[in-house]
Amino acid sequence: MDALAPVYSVNAQCRDCYKCVRRCPVKAIRVENDHAVVSPEDCIYCGTCVATCPNHAKMVRDDLRTVRNLVAARKDVILSLAPSFASEFPGVDPARFVTAMRKLGFAHVRETAVGANIVSRRVAELMAQSRAHRLQISSACPVVVELIQRYYPRFSAYLTPVDSPVIAHCKALREEFPSAPVVFAGPCVGKKYERDLQPELLHTALTFEELRRWMVLAGVEDPNKLPPAEDYKLPGDGAYYPIEGGMLRSVERNFRALAPEGELQPMVITGIQAIKSMLETLDPKTLEQPVFVEALACPGGCVCGPKTRVRCAAGGLLDLLRHARLTQPDDPETFPDIGRHYRAAQSERKTFSEEEIRATLNALGKFKPEDELNCAGCGYDSCRELACAILAKNAEPQMCVSRMRQLALKQSSAIDRALPYGLVVADRQLRIIECNERFATLLGDVAKMAYEAHPGLRDADLGRLIPYPQLFQKVLETGEEIIRQTVEVEGRLFSLTIFNVDVHEVVGALILDITETEQKRLALIEKARTVVTNTAKTVQEIAFMLGRNAAESELILDSAVEMFAPIDLEERL
Repeated sequence: MDALAPVYSVNAQCRDCYKCVRRCPVKAIRVENDHAVVSPEDCIYCGTCVATCPNHAKMVRDDLRTVRNLVAARKDVILSLAPSFASEFPGVDPARFVTAMRKLGFAHVRETAVGANIVSRRVAELMAQSRAHRLQISSACPVVVELIQRYYPRFSAYLTPVDSPVIAHCKALREEFPSAPVVFAGPCVGKKYERDLQPELLHTALTFEELRRWMVLAGVEDPNKLPPAEDYKLPGDGAYYPIEGGMLRSVERNFRALAPEGELQPMVITGIQAIKSMLETLDPKTLEQPVFVEALACPGGCVCGPKTRVRCAAGGLLDLLRHARLTQPDDPETFPDIGRHYRAAQSERKTFSEEEIRATLNALGKFKPEDELNCAGCGYDSCRELACAILAKNAEPQMCVSRMRQLALKQSSAIDRALPYGLVVADRQLRIIECNERFATLLGDVAKMAYEAHPGLRDADLGRLIPYPQLFQKVLETGEEIIRQTVEVEGRLFSLTIFNVDVHEVVGALILDITETEQKRLALIEKARTVVTNTAKTVQEIAFMLGRNAAESELILDSAVEMFAPIDLEERL
């Protein structure tokens, strides 16, 4: 876990669902020891994995404490507020919202739309003057910039060579407040990465989620209850930036003012998959006129960012339009140098030979093309992609669902074969779900032949195969299991255990033929009884003999005593 990165993983909460791998547009997730970990060197900080993970194992760095400590220590902190605040806090009066932000401790509150105005003007100038490049891709979205630099480096030269609106705004604020730290608040995770790249300009980037939590802690949940800020000023049409076509609207207006006769072919692409498709199919050399592409990573624009309260394009669009329509074009007469050059920062991609890929596929149990199901259960679009990820040590073999299922079936089959018991599992209608061969053998030749023709006897009627279906019905109805009950069928004895697999829905049974064992037990009992009887008889005979001998001995002794007894002299006289 690297909580210092803008996006990080909490391994203890990962549940091996691979949903983040499946949804990550650039597969910047590395699976280690059954845990999905964000790979910083590959991440473009779109926040998709954070919004996708059902167990909150993917987290965004929390910078709230840093900002609270900053405003507690300094009285000149400035807040650059993303224009999408109008959709995040619908119905809130902007002037009153500024008052709420000042209650949090900010000395000044400015809308980032001011920086957007500067960017629009500069991009329009470049498009009006440019003869070298027929294609310009907006660099306003930091996620798009990272996507291009890392994964489509040949398009890096076509990114508009200007700063993003927030960095442009920071530079403008630096001219007005030379030493004041700037904090940004908005819906974007990528802004935290922008902050990491230029901390000297942007002190900290907060998400709206963090800002909302701070407002609750400070007791300013309802800004409309506060008085409006008297110095609040509506920004220019840079306020349209958070919606599809918002930047284009501003750039095109400036372009027409600078080059009335100029040609400009505008395009709006939102969503990473759509942008990837555009980059994979567009050849800048074939363009016959200047093309400007407004590219936003979030489908629908920033109003649907990963850290917005409600990710609804329609609702957010309407809320933002209510705010933006109050603004007027604001073309800055002077602005700071916001020039920036973007260079390819391609992540090192390992390539593997066909032999290596084929060997890995074979290890996954895929020996023929038809074995490659391409089910995407592992998170990768094809089995070959998974094989390459395994070779690159970004994935593990156990991610293959079909392989693990085959292994489980083999293990289960091996256990079933080794069991001395007959095993059967049935549903509430007593339809067999599975059984082993031993079970069919116990039921007789007909059932065994049926098993050989249809291994497992799936969907067979258990009630017609066994003579005691009422015992299974009883367990299904009551949920009370039967443990080692002896039943007799046609002179044979069976030990029967019926247990719950899913109470009232699925039951299982273990059946053991104990006829021979029971016969041996009864024979042993009979022999024991014979031994006991004979022993008792012998004891009785010995007792009789001893008794008779004792009586005879007593008579003999009595006679001897009489013979030798002394003569009574008185009787003799």
